[in-house]
Amino acid sequence: MNLTSVLLVIIIITIGWAYYSLAKKYNRNTLLYMLLGIGVFVIIVLLNGLMYTFFDFISRNINIETHRLIAFFLGVLTVFIIHFVLEKRWLKHKNVEAEEAIGEIGKD
Repeated sequence: MNLTSVLLVIIIITIGWAYYSLAKKYNRNTLLYMLLGIGVFVIIVLLNGLMYTFFDFISRNINIETHRLIAFFLGVLTVFIIHFVLEKRWLKHKNVEAEEAIGEIGKD
């Protein structure tokens, strides 16, 4: 195994764990969101690989090792942004439910 393969395995395990923890924290489908995070990362890395293969101006200016690292970085960045947006959205929804429940206590 080379360094790139080890890095890929570590990143995929970390992404799966982060999305699993997030889904468990907000009582969502853990397997679905774990696969969503891993799938988004893999798709971003594959799209970057296709860009490197089919766009000649990229492959002439950047060597393959640098492009792999850039692809990993963009994949992790995209997964991080989606994780952040999901957490903010679910937290907002969770707080609204709590405020509604507190408001209903005094009505009776």
